[in-house]
Amino acid sequence: MTNKVTATNDSSDSNGATPGQPLSSPALSAAQVADYLRAHPEFFDSQTELLAELKIPHASGKAISLLERQVVILRERGQEARQKLGSLLANARDNDQLFDVTRDLVLSLLRARDATEVAEIAQDKLTALGSVDACEIIVVARPGLKVSEGVRTENAEKLAEEFADVFRLRRTHCGAIPRSSIENLFGANSNRVGSTALCPIMHESEIIALLALGNESEDYFNTSLDTLFLDFIGHVVGAILSRSN
Repeated sequence: MTNKVTATNDSSDSNGATPGQPLSSPALSAAQVADYLRAHPEFFDSQTELLAELKIPHASGKAISLLERQVVILRERGQEARQKLGSLLANARDNDQLFDVTRDLVLSLLRARDATEVAEIAQDKLTALGSVDACEIIVVARPGLKVSEGVRTENAEKLAEEFADVFRLRRTHCGAIPRSSIENLFGANSNRVGSTALCPIMHESEIIALLALGNESEDYFNTSLDTLFLDFIGHVVGAILSRSN
């Protein structure tokens, strides 16, 4: 059986190392790097990413050579591709989270006993989304509606006047709305809201409630945001809410 021995300095040397300390690797010089590359001309065959980042001058006087221009274009396209890939991966993660929340929401709603529980469950589950900083559900008042005092209700005409685009298009609306409307929707939490998504809760082409989601960023809920999942949630909540009342 052999003992493992760590090489150390026995005395201080010119580099200032003290006894008992491991020897530190000296920095490579440009000449050493050049010698290594000269001895290993195939080095860049397995280092394509590094090669793409290197800047190799190409003598062509004051003009930019065609080769240099091509390299610049390829680098720019590579950066754009990496940015697009990063955006796609971020969207995929968001969609995965939204799917999980939607599945949990639907299963929980199926166990709701009345309209009050439907509204409370929907608000609670959607608040769990990382992109949602505030969430409110306003149920449209109608004859025979039975909900607890903790559930907000509002006259249909008033809601349709204030949120005309939602009631006209009957689909989720993302984008800027007046600050007064944000305060009306979210109350004490309105100071945490910079952008909103207004989702109509539908049943048989009729809006029976309004789901309002808020994000602190002014650009998060914007007009280019895909609202497929939110529209789906609106229809699911609407079907269960109408059945529970």
